[in-house]
Amino acid sequence: MAVSDEQIRSKIVDRLGRVDSVLDVGCGNCDLVRFLAQHVTKEAVGIDINGSVAHETVHSEADDSLHTAECRRMDAQQMNEFADACFDAAISVHALHEVAQPERAVREIRRVLKDGGVLFVADFTEGETRWDEDYFTPEQLTESLRRAHFQAIDVEKVPGEHFMFASATK
Repeated sequence: MAVSDEQIRSKIVDRLGRVDSVLDVGCGNCDLVRFLAQHVTKEAVGIDINGSVAHETVHSEADDSLHTAECRRMDAQQMNEFADACFDAAISVHALHEVAQPERAVREIRRVLKDGGVLFVADFTEGETRWDEDYFTPEQLTESLRRAHFQAIDVEKVPGEHFMFASATK
């Protein structure tokens, strides 16, 4: 049984709680960004080198107010439009393995996170055969996060699946 979107979203909510701003790296069609604005944050910004461009206001079920969901075309390896330390949290779902230089993207993510900010990753692991792509092992992701100077690194491989959840703190 594959890891579902609902399981991933539940892990995100559990790990991040409520924060003011979240960056979604590799946001694709912007669906997860809208979810983040509704359930996790006041301001959700997604970036994707090939993704949708959108800016909308969504109703938050968490506090019955209006929150921002925005998606931009941007390379995760060079997020010059963002200042240092401007996001409380960052996520990457099914995307980090697709970045040409993932370690560069991880360093950029750390740069745009505030001190104490959390990075959450949900991705396939080595051994997955979908789409004939190369995926990280949990050990490779852990080492990449270490080299980028993240702390409190926690990587959990999902039993019976080629999938992992990871989190780390700036």
